[in-house]
Amino acid sequence: MAFELLTTPPSLLREGHIIHFEGDWPDSKKDKWFRVDRAWQIKFDVARIVASADSQDLRFEAAAGSDPVGNTNLALIPDKPGTVYELLMGMKGNLLAYPRYADSFLLSLEKSGVTPSTSDVDLRYLGFYDEEDSPFEAPRLREYTVKDQETPVLRLYNDGTIAEKMVLRFIVNRCKLLQVDPSSVSERERSLVRIAKYHTQTVW
Repeated sequence: MAFELLTTPPSLLREGHIIHFEGDWPDSKKDKWFRVDRAWQIKFDVARIVASADSQDLRFEAAAGSDPVGNTNLALIPDKPGTVYELLMGMKGNLLAYPRYADSFLLSLEKSGVTPSTSDVDLRYLGFYDEEDSPFEAPRLREYTVKDQETPVLRLYNDGTIAEKMVLRFIVNRCKLLQVDPSSVSERERSLVRIAKYHTQTVW
């Protein structure tokens, strides 16, 4: 799923809600419909300090071994196929955050080469999020993650002259899912269905 920046803080999935996965999700979710059976909300604050003119990647996958969360790994992809994490992300601090998939920047313009680049004085200000976009106390940046998907990454970059700190607040809505037949979904439920779209770049 591409990171989704919303205009207002969104409501979270709750028990009984329907979610439809559209696009190139893993086979366990691809083009399927699910009802939320259980939902738990877990707050996870992450703080990072980045030196001037430096960057740091935060990968949503778990690290290998006995310590799944570390300096670059957040373990924000579920282990079970019957789970979806609905993630809300808020920021506090003076860093720029670029969404990435498959070692590529997600947000770019149509002209070839107009892609974020932290080493370019102009292109470093393309396709990033900051604390004004998604405030720490009222997150507006949303992402869904499921088992076996491509790993989302946030690249934190410091364009200042001294080391800067950013604190990210993740609201992890851990949802247990039950697959349903689309024909069993009522018209009222269809009007409220949550669509989780999957795309790894903003090209259409």
